[in-house]
Amino acid sequence: MVMMMFTQAFRYAYEPFIFAQHKDKNSKEAYADAMKFFIIFSLLIFLGMVFYLDVFKFLIRSDYWGGLRVIPIVLFSYIFQGIFFNLSLWYKLSDKTIYGAWFSVVGVIITLAINIIFVPIYSYIASAWATFACYFIMMLISYFYGQKYMPIQYNLKSIGIYTALALGLFVVSLWINTPYFALNMLLKTVLLIIFIVYTVKKDLPLNRIPFIQKFVK
Repeated sequence: MVMMMFTQAFRYAYEPFIFAQHKDKNSKEAYADAMKFFIIFSLLIFLGMVFYLDVFKFLIRSDYWGGLRVIPIVLFSYIFQGIFFNLSLWYKLSDKTIYGAWFSVVGVIITLAINIIFVPIYSYIASAWATFACYFIMMLISYFYGQKYMPIQYNLKSIGIYTALALGLFVVSLWINTPYFALNMLLKTVLLIIFIVYTVKKDLPLNRIPFIQKFVK
């Protein structure tokens, strides 16, 4: 829910932004920065949700706890969806919106195919992976077409590092399984802090924030 709300809020703010910026000579740099920070904060939400899933699960009936294993898959699906929306600027600004329709058709075909073939075997897990595959493929197709019609130099190296770090921390968290609930939460909080510290050092230096800069050198 949190990831979906963040993605939707970003969508409502981003579309006016891209049309307001498209005549600016530095617009492509602004679009690249928007993409990067969207991914950073999406990954932060992803980690916050999966690390504290043992807390959030008490908000629902215990009968549904078995389905929580699809949460990481669904969360990453929303990230891909958000990235796809970020990438959609190229066909909106170049008046090639028909591509958006074709990408959606591809997504529908992928989703239906995976659900029809695998749901009878793997149940709702297959549906989660169908959503994941749908948005992942749509994202990739839109990226490569976008680079053809409206090249933007996204910082793929930095985005890749953030993604690898988040996935690495997530994998480490899966190994945290002590008999003590509080200790588990503490260790996962340390992992979340590692991601936040890296983000602050690389892209959100505190000394640039007016209120905080007088306390940080």
